[in-house]
Amino acid sequence: MRVGCTCLDDLTNGLLEGKITQVYGEFATGKTTYCLQAAVRASETGKKTIYVDTENGFSPERAMQIGGRDVLRDLMIYYPRDLQDQTRTIVNLEGNIGDSVGLIVVDSLVSLYKVDAKDLESRTELIYEISLQLLVLSRIAREAGIPVLVTNHVYEDIEAKRTAPVGGHTVKYWSKVILEFTKEADSIRAARLVRHPYLPEKRCCKFRLTNEGIGNNDKIYK
Repeated sequence: MRVGCTCLDDLTNGLLEGKITQVYGEFATGKTTYCLQAAVRASETGKKTIYVDTENGFSPERAMQIGGRDVLRDLMIYYPRDLQDQTRTIVNLEGNIGDSVGLIVVDSLVSLYKVDAKDLESRTELIYEISLQLLVLSRIAREAGIPVLVTNHVYEDIEAKRTAPVGGHTVKYWSKVILEFTKEADSIRAARLVRHPYLPEKRCCKFRLTNEGIGNNDKIYK
C-alpha cells in the first residue's frame, strides 16, 4: 500500500501487506503524520484503519488536515490504559478483522512499556507483553493480508555512541521493514531504510512535513 509520498513509497515499496513495518525516531520526526497519511490512503481505497493510540497523540484535526472529514469515519481508535490493556486490545483483534479493515496502526508500540518498566524484573515481564503483541500482529497481518504499522521511540546507546530503537532484538525480530526518521532542517526530515526483506538497506530519502501531511522533497540517495 502506497502512502502518497513518492520517495518514501519508493524507498520501501510502500507498506508491505502481510508484514509489520516499524518506524522509529525522536519526537517530532514525522512518525504520527506517516501513520495518519497511511490511514488516509486506506480510507481512499474504501478500507478502515484500526488505530491503537497509546500516547493520546491522535488529533482529529490533524487527520482532517491530511485527508478531509471523511477519513474520521474510517478510523477505529483504541486508547489502552497500560501495557496489559494494550496486549488485551491487540489480542482481541485476532479473529475479528473483517474485509473492511485495510491497515492496523500502533502509535506507539513502546510508550506504555517505558512508563511501566521501573526495574529489571518488570522490564523482563513487560518485554514479554511486547513480544506477544507483535506475534499476534504478525499473524493478523499475514492472515488478513494487510500491512501493520508500528512506531517506536529511541534511547541513547552509550556504548555504541548512537541512538537506538527501544525494545532491542524483540521488536527488530518481528519488524520485517524498519525505517528510521530523523530531523534535518526546519520541516525537512530524513528516512533511512534499516531493514527490508528484498530492497537495498541503508538507502535514504528526504521529505517535508506540511499541513497536508508528508510531501515530496529529495529523491532517494545512498
